[in-house]
Amino acid sequence: MKDALDYGPRLTDDEYERRIIALHRGLPPLPTRAQDEEIRRRELELAIDHRLGRDFPRERREALWAARQRVEKKRLRFAAAHLLRRLFGRRSARDGERLAQGLMGEYAKVLSAAELERFLGVPRADADRLER
Repeated sequence: MKDALDYGPRLTDDEYERRIIALHRGLPPLPTRAQDEEIRRRELELAIDHRLGRDFPRERREALWAARQRVEKKRLRFAAAHLLRRLFGRRSARDGERLAQGLMGEYAKVLSAAELERFLGVPRADADRLER
């Protein structure tokens, strides 16, 4: 029986690690904003190839990139709010959890529960709960 998540061959763990290292090799210590964005985009492409498969559809890759950019904007706001709470002594143990939930929620808009489970390694019950 064919795997319902068959998006072609996936990168092995070793291939993935080698490509991530190669991607970062030769970068300046402080990359430009454009370089940083290009690296993050290529990291996402490699993660998709590793966890879902090299034939994962281009339009859905674009949708995942858009989701990641939305999360990045939220992350910057989250970091500023966290810093303010910390300065005023109001730290929350749930801060990191909120950011992770936001990421899963954005990716769940693009991926099925089974795809989300494979891509992020979240338990199936959590992925089912987030599914559109």
